[in-house]
Amino acid sequence: MPDWVPFAEGTYIIERAYLITPLERAVELTDGYLEVVKDPLGDRVMHGRAFVRNAAMVSLLEDEETFDLLLDLGEGFRYRLVQPVLQAGKVFEPATRSLIHFSPTGPLQVLADEDFERLRARLQTAAA
Repeated sequence: MPDWVPFAEGTYIIERAYLITPLERAVELTDGYLEVVKDPLGDRVMHGRAFVRNAAMVSLLEDEETFDLLLDLGEGFRYRLVQPVLQAGKVFEPATRSLIHFSPTGPLQVLADEDFERLRARLQTAAA
């Protein structure tokens, strides 16, 4: 994974993030951050956390089986994680948000700012 991580060790605030399905349906993640640390072998690994409305995420999974993750870390730092590992709580109250943990399963796809905004504009976002 060290070659997949384009960041130095540290914590990075995520400005905007979306779990998206192949049909471009999405749920927004809030209050997220990425963390890059060294594992016991000295390789950099990346994982992150954010809040999600579990009911909205489950609703999307009723029709589709996979998510990608769009990450906006600021201008010039926009990425797509293809089918990341996701771990979320099992809270299904409609208004409840809980933490979702994620980590990449492959290299991050770098998105140009314009491409990120075009994709984001096409998303059918679940009501917040």
